[in-house]
Amino acid sequence: MTKTLKTSLLASGFWRLKAPRWHLGALWVSDTRAGKVFRIDLNGKVSVAADVPSRPSGLGFLPGGDLLVASMSQRKILNFGSGNQIVHADMSDHAAGFLRDLAVARDGNAYVTAFDAAAAGPDGFSSARVLLATTDGAVRSVAHGMAHPSGLAITSAHDLLVSETLGNRVLAFQIDGDGELLHRKVFANFERMSPLGICADSEGAVWAAAARQPLFVRILQGGRVTHRVHVPGRHAVACQLGGRDGRTLFCLTVAANLADYPDRQQTASVETALVDVPCAAVSIRLAETGFH
Repeated sequence: MTKTLKTSLLASGFWRLKAPRWHLGALWVSDTRAGKVFRIDLNGKVSVAADVPSRPSGLGFLPGGDLLVASMSQRKILNFGSGNQIVHADMSDHAAGFLRDLAVARDGNAYVTAFDAAAAGPDGFSSARVLLATTDGAVRSVAHGMAHPSGLAITSAHDLLVSETLGNRVLAFQIDGDGELLHRKVFANFERMSPLGICADSEGAVWAAAARQPLFVRILQGGRVTHRVHVPGRHAVACQLGGRDGRTLFCLTVAANLADYPDRQQTASVETALVDVPCAAVSIRLAETGFH
């Protein structure tokens, strides 16, 4: 039986939020239109963690704690660990269109999705890529042939999950010792929804935002939906597990009809729901070393 959960508002008044990440006792999010990365604590207090005028998108943290930000328009991964912006990896020769989500593996390798919407056509979305930036800044393509790869998540089993939004499914890859992506398979097909931002829990299930729908779902490998989170009147964008015990689902949402807000379109919000299964074990281990 599918369970239905409700949300509570944590923070609001943002433009367009993406890429939620739980780190050091707070949620970190990109606001692509505001050009900032925000840090939001569990009381809803918001502070600016980084200014990124070149449109921040995906976020991640190196093993030493440095913040990495995917710059959409520069097509670079930026490092803010020293307090100053430096280029971690330049992907401009490898990515068509904008950089999108970012995930950092336990060895510090960073994966980024890239896609040029204008190239989506009968050639099979030839511009779509998952790019790898190694710890020394070297860049290469490690997956292609996807219909708009959007969200990324890394499981406790060290698999990379990719939400293939226009393919209505989540793909899974095994990460090998050199950072290559092996054994591509379909983790789950989605019925009547397209997954955007995703995260994984400790049982290997995936939480996904349903594109242009007021809905988040928890789905098992193979496709069975176990939980739904409804956000009426809003669109789901992305989600992340975190909180003190790893059982808070942070849901990024935006007003479903921006035409209702002609003068003030800061309608993006962070909502929370309490879930039964905590975040992936790798996140729990990191949390035990200082996230709380």
